[in-house]
Amino acid sequence: MEQAVTAPSIEAVRCALDPRGVAILGASDDVMKWGGSILNLLRKFKYPGAIYPVNPRADTVQGLKAYPSVSAIGQPVDVAVIVVPQALTLAAFKDCAKAGVKVVLMVTSQFAESGAEGAALQEQLLQVARRAGMRIIGPNCMGYFSSHNDLCLLNAQALMRNDVLIKGNIALISQSGALAGAMLARAYDLGAGFSFCVSLGNQADLEVCDFLEYAIADRNSQVIALYVEGVKDGARFLELLRAARVAGKPVLVVKAGRTALGQKAVQSHTASLAGEFGAFEASVRHAGAVLVDDFLELVAQAAAWGRLPAPSGPQVAVLSGSGGGGAVASDLVGEAGLEAATLSSETVQKLLALMPEAGARLPFDLGAVPAPQRAGDPQWLRKVLDTMLSDPNVGAGLFLMTTMPEMVPTAQTVVDINRESSKPVAFVNAASSAGTEAGAVLKAQGLVNFANIKEALAYLRNRLAYASATNEAPAALRFDAAAVQQAVAAWPDGLVSEFEAKRLLAAAGIPTTRGEWVRSADDAVRAAAAISYPVVMKLMSAQISHKSDVGGVVLGVADEAAVRQQFVALEQATGRVPGAQFDGVLVQQQVRADAELLIGTHWDAQFGAMLTIGLGGTLVELLKDTALLPANAGPQAIRRAIEGLRLYPLLTGYRGKPPVNVDALVDLALRFGQLATLLGPRLAECEANPVMARGDTVVVADARAVWQAAA
Repeated sequence: MEQAVTAPSIEAVRCALDPRGVAILGASDDVMKWGGSILNLLRKFKYPGAIYPVNPRADTVQGLKAYPSVSAIGQPVDVAVIVVPQALTLAAFKDCAKAGVKVVLMVTSQFAESGAEGAALQEQLLQVARRAGMRIIGPNCMGYFSSHNDLCLLNAQALMRNDVLIKGNIALISQSGALAGAMLARAYDLGAGFSFCVSLGNQADLEVCDFLEYAIADRNSQVIALYVEGVKDGARFLELLRAARVAGKPVLVVKAGRTALGQKAVQSHTASLAGEFGAFEASVRHAGAVLVDDFLELVAQAAAWGRLPAPSGPQVAVLSGSGGGGAVASDLVGEAGLEAATLSSETVQKLLALMPEAGARLPFDLGAVPAPQRAGDPQWLRKVLDTMLSDPNVGAGLFLMTTMPEMVPTAQTVVDINRESSKPVAFVNAASSAGTEAGAVLKAQGLVNFANIKEALAYLRNRLAYASATNEAPAALRFDAAAVQQAVAAWPDGLVSEFEAKRLLAAAGIPTTRGEWVRSADDAVRAAAAISYPVVMKLMSAQISHKSDVGGVVLGVADEAAVRQQFVALEQATGRVPGAQFDGVLVQQQVRADAELLIGTHWDAQFGAMLTIGLGGTLVELLKDTALLPANAGPQAIRRAIEGLRLYPLLTGYRGKPPVNVDALVDLALRFGQLATLLGPRLAECEANPVMARGDTVVVADARAVWQAAA
């Protein structure tokens, strides 16, 4: 039997979201059961296609003719929903294959998520589907819906409790069905709608990237929201994120599992500083997506993205019905990485015609303006907001509504402003149930009602970050690739000595301190004289990575006698690590620095070569002041990463010291990244720490690498 041709993923998704006919295997009259609930939802939201209940023990289900099997239907069935017990799923799949079903929505659970036996059955189902050319959503998922096609196959309480399937422009792709339901409930509270929503379960076949690819091409999807726990194909995922940005469709992502769960690296600081989530975060941000903290905030931000104008800058003008509320909000503005706006003198003069002088400052307190003055002009608040937003020193507004008079007209004014202004006013309802009517105004007219100040500020921050991101083309290779390959040609697997690691860096044009590897005290004296005193002496041992931890680095060795003395001391220090072998001493040029940095790379199994830049030295893990980027990042991204370090002021001439040549530092980091990208997974880790920076001099004083066998 010839193997069927499997439909391309994007065509399968299109078929799933707009099918001609749907069969439900396990259909029931009981709407409390999965098969009954999904059938009820299809009818409730008036799906226009054909509906075929499949139940061999019933002639009708919910008033519709029932069929003993899918193959007995005798009409085209694009989607089959399987909600039968696990033991019956293999027979159900074979029936679907016989009937020519195109997509199976597999709600039934207890497959790969439940252990080896379930995984084996899942693989059997997958093989049946592949032979028939069928595609699978799930198993172990809650389903999906497509609002613009009036198709609902998602078993969620929010859908059961509402009579309208809101048509919207947000594509929601979730690896969790329960969280998809929670996000849908939040969307109903906000009056927001999805173009489609899918829960993916085990992703045995169709997965996050398949639906992401469809959303990018879908005219009804303008904002894409993702909840992901893991990515099956990191390279494809990043490629699609870049494509979404080119298409003008922002992708907002919540990632579960943000703590570092992998094994702690023992041979370099770089990998342990990055963590498991670090590579995901850095890669996704660099590809142009937005990371959001939690799933409810994901819905609010996605809804706001399509309804609020973009902020023109980071300066936030805070307005509130409470002086205390305004003060708290202003504090949170700074903590969110934004700026509390300051009005120009011209704007203040305009405001003085509308309020007392004490009130014409930010944060603006509505309560500080006498009620008669506000009540005398129905357009008073509108004039105030227009005046403030017209100030070039204001990039956005934040309105914190506390319990106050005139909440409903206040909300209406903020709605009107957001429709007509080129700058947003994010609305936060801090009045709780007392502000229900005002919240209803926002919901009815399409303005997002943020749950709290931090949520609103996170949206403004993310919107600005998205607007400022650039699609930087990879830089041209800055070294001779052949020379680099030659430098590693004879490397054995495992930890590479500092001497060999520096030879590799030198091949890539990265400046390193002069040094000689010696195995006797006499050779150490000769090398020190050639380099010039004072020198640095370092223990060489294949079993010892962090030499300073065992006293294996000696600075300021000033003469021949000291060289001989320290050679013996370093040989003895080897004994502090059980099983370590003394391989000699590296005699090295000593350089001074005003700042010590770390630059390193490591290979991530999902996202490839990653580049770490930060403050270095022996306190690197204590400071944890590092930035992580894909190794192929360009010079602009590298410069932004350096400037974003907490201790960046140390590089700009702190306390009278000469500023570090940041251009030289960017070039060094760029070469590091290109080196890691070129050598791929074989260069598992490579780290320079410290990189000694002083004025125009940027030089690697210590380096290590880990080389691994080709796959």
